[in-house]
Amino acid sequence: MLSHHELATLMLLGDTDKRLEDFDPDVLALRHYELVEIRQRDPQGSTLRLTRQGRELLERLRTGAGG
Repeated sequence: MLSHHELATLMLLGDTDKRLEDFDPDVLALRHYELVEIRQRDPQGSTLRLTRQGRELLERLRTGAGG
């Protein structure tokens, strides 16, 4: 089960590609669950994007569909 912080991070990433610190605990958890992946790394941070599983979960959350 995702924490409310992890869900908020997932929703933030779902809106657009964002630069977030890839060592952030919430990002690490989402990577562990294979919901996000690193797209690009550079000195300003990493560009993360949702995986297929992450996009599907976010869509279910937005439409209110159950599991």
